[in-house]
Amino acid sequence: MTISQVFGMIVYGMGIGVALAAPVGPINIEMIRRGIRQGPFSGWLVGLGALSCDTIFAAIIVSGLTPLADRPALRFPLFAAGAVMLGYLGYSSLRSAGGDTSVSNAAPRGNSRAWLTGFLMAALNPMGLVYWLSVGSALVAEAVAKVGQSGTPLLVGGVFSGILCWVTFVAILIRVGRRFVTDQAMRWISGIGGVALLGFAAWFAIQALRSIDVF
Repeated sequence: MTISQVFGMIVYGMGIGVALAAPVGPINIEMIRRGIRQGPFSGWLVGLGALSCDTIFAAIIVSGLTPLADRPALRFPLFAAGAVMLGYLGYSSLRSAGGDTSVSNAAPRGNSRAWLTGFLMAALNPMGLVYWLSVGSALVAEAVAKVGQSGTPLLVGGVFSGILCWVTFVAILIRVGRRFVTDQAMRWISGIGGVALLGFAAWFAIQALRSIDVF
């Protein structure tokens, strides 16, 4: 494998990682909400937790355990658990919007839960697993076809480097913008973030019901 092929595969993977992480979703919303409320490091830890879970998903693909993970029976419990967790986060966010939202009153203990929150949000999102079982498998096959089996870790490493770059970029934006956030703006951020998370929770609940043919 030439140096240009190695570099090209990593850059290609980084582009895929950014494209995967950038769309607005529950994890990005939680990163911004928590980062402004409790500090950019806390928001960064949420993203890092999600990245850690994606690493496990990728390991499933690379290790050849796809048939074990690709089971319809997993969809209902994952969607249901995801709905419960997002519902709880949305409710907590709305409740905080009506209370003391001062950035200066951020709880230091929040950092200890931030990574776990991000990890669980990614783990309880069946769409993430579906992504890696479908798109991820195709990417691995493409890497092998282009540069051989050695291209797989390069591609996967590039994907996670891209996600890490995005998570760090968001944390930097939070750090820069946080100083301009007033208490009133924080209320709006908490409220809008809570409504968005509850919306995702409702969608997850509908998908859970559909997975057992209720709808």
